[in-house]
Formats: sequence, structure tokens, C-alpha cells
Amino acid sequence: MMSSPTACSGGEPMAGPGWGGSPPGNEEEARRRIVAATAACVRRLGASATTMQAVADELGITRRTMYRYFPSVEALFAAVGLAALTDFRGRVDEATAGITDAVTLVVESLAFAIEVVPDEPMLQLLINAGRSDLYVAQLVSRDVVTMCRQAVLDGRVDWAVLGYDEAALDDLVTLMLRLFHSFVFVPPDPPLLGTDLRTWLRQWIGPAVLSGGQVGGPRLA
Repeated sequence: MMSSPTACSGGEPMAGPGWGGSPPGNEEEARRRIVAATAACVRRLGASATTMQAVADELGITRRTMYRYFPSVEALFAAVGLAALTDFRGRVDEATAGITDAVTLVVESLAFAIEVVPDEPMLQLLINAGRSDLYVAQLVSRDVVTMCRQAVLDGRVDWAVLGYDEAALDDLVTLMLRLFHSFVFVPPDPPLLGTDLRTWLRQWIGPAVLSGGQVGGPRLA
């Protein structure tokens, strides 16, 4: 006799009442629970084996129900990535609390992110499983750029004195995110960490931070 499929098994939909017998109260809750179930499957199966069916099994719903909220597994991973980035952004903000110097704020924000991400299970799972393209798209999206600017830069430094307006700050955040992406996905060999990392960032990024708000030209963000 064949055994019934289990959560995150990747088999056919589980029998019994959907949503574990406790259906969501609204669409936002449904999406949130699907994202959480996707993260659970990624941890258990790895990103490459996490499918729409696997997540449906985790929740006890059908794939048809899944597609009501997310059109593809790529959309699911994008949502998981955004949730992970949102949480991580808060930790960067905490790590740089109290810094009011523009260059130091940018250097410490970048250094913290570069050093900590390799030890972040959810971010690293997706990176190692070949889902980095989904993170890259999320990383420099308008929503993430705005979120990072508001959390890390806004209100911490008198940017207007340095010639920055909101568009210039968005460009600075975009530069930071792209540099972060480079260090995480193509890390230097040997590794650049600690004081050496901060010295390197200050040497090359510091002048750009101090002059970035005053240089004309095309915008990135």
C-alpha cells in the first residue's frame, strides 16, 4: 500500500481540509502563509527542489489554490527574497544605530551586510541553489531601494549639506546594493573582512559618498 504524501514531499496534494483546517481570513494572510511555507520547504528540501506542489503539500491545499496568489515558483521565491531582505534590512539598521557621519554610515552598513549574509540560512540557501537571479531582481527594485534609503540613510545624516536630494540618495543606495551583490555572489579571494574590508570601502566609496550629491549625470535608481 502506498503511503500518503507528506508536507514538502513534492508529491500529490495532501488529503483532508485545506490550510490545516484553519483557512486564512483574507488574501494578505494567505500570501503570508504561503511565503512562510515556501521558506520552510526551502530549508527542508533546498531551493532547487521547492516546487509549487511541494508548497501546496506543506499547506494542505491544491496547486490551483496556490496559483490564485502566485503565478509561478519564481514569484514565490521573489516574495521569500523580499521578506528575507526586509528582515535583514532591520538588522543592518540596528548595527549602525548612532552613526551620523555619512561615510562611516555607508561603510559600516555595507561591511555588516557583506560579512553577515554568508551566515544567513535563507539568503545563502537561495544563493547556493542557483536562485540568485531572483534576489538580484529584488535587490535593486524600486521598493527595496526606497526601503533601504528610508531605513539606513534617511534621518541619520544631514544629506542636504552634502548636496543630496532624494534621487541622489536613491542612486547611492543602488550603488551600495550593487556593490553588496558583487561581494556576496563573487567574493574576493582571499576574503576581505574586518578592518581590511572597512579600509577598502572607505578608500574607494568614501570619495563617492562625499561628492555623489553634487555630480550631475544620469541616474541609476
